[in-house]
Amino acid sequence: MRLFDSHAHYNDRRFEEEFEGGGRGALLKAHAEGVEMICNVGSSVGTSEESVALAEEFDFVVAAVGIHPCDAQEIPAISLDAALARIEAMAAHEKVRAIGEIGYDFHYDGTNRERQEYVFAAQLEMAARLSLPVVIHSRDAAGPTFDLIAAHRENCGVLHSFSGGAELARQYCAMGWHISFSGPVTYKNANRLKEAALAVDADKLLVETDCPYLPPVPHRGEINYSGYLHHTLEAVASIRGLAPEDAAELTYQNASAFFGRTK
Repeated sequence: MRLFDSHAHYNDRRFEEEFEGGGRGALLKAHAEGVEMICNVGSSVGTSEESVALAEEFDFVVAAVGIHPCDAQEIPAISLDAALARIEAMAAHEKVRAIGEIGYDFHYDGTNRERQEYVFAAQLEMAARLSLPVVIHSRDAAGPTFDLIAAHRENCGVLHSFSGGAELARQYCAMGWHISFSGPVTYKNANRLKEAALAVDADKLLVETDCPYLPPVPHRGEINYSGYLHHTLEAVASIRGLAPEDAAELTYQNASAFFGRTK
């Protein structure tokens, strides 16, 4: 099976602390185990730079660069536009294939929603200028995320590690957006998520690890890496009544098309 992990964070410090060989060791192990392509995703200026460096080092890695909503709140207001400009400069690199991860995260107390919206909207506009897709993070913010995306119809992208229901998935697909599923779709009681996995249009379906986070069954509690992607893939295949090999090829082709530069 050819596998494409559409969302990973191999520059995360957990790899250096918990995985033999660190992030680079995990990348090489996953690739040797049949994961042919991986998108490594930034969440700040620093991690985006690291993501680009990994893509330069490994020919089976592409990069996304962007400012995560939680990271946006750590940037001094006076430095926001400079940080956004640095992201846009990085996006010119030939191995950068998306802007992300960007979005809303209202999970924590003290969220600065105005700051998150400013950075989210600015990066949507940036992606449209550069003809790049976006990678969306949405946590406890389903309605506002949908509303802002709907207001920027010039964009296309993916809802990464999707946590919504079937109807929301259908609405995104109707607008031409992709939906990506991670480890939680393998969890026993994830019925709503499984309904969403069935509802997604075949040509909009992606799979991911979001590693080192969200490990699938039977590896819950462990550090996640792309070598575990097949568990998520097999769960999605079962939900959709597909052979794992067919689901793998479908999602590989979808991800390959999604991460191809249009400029």
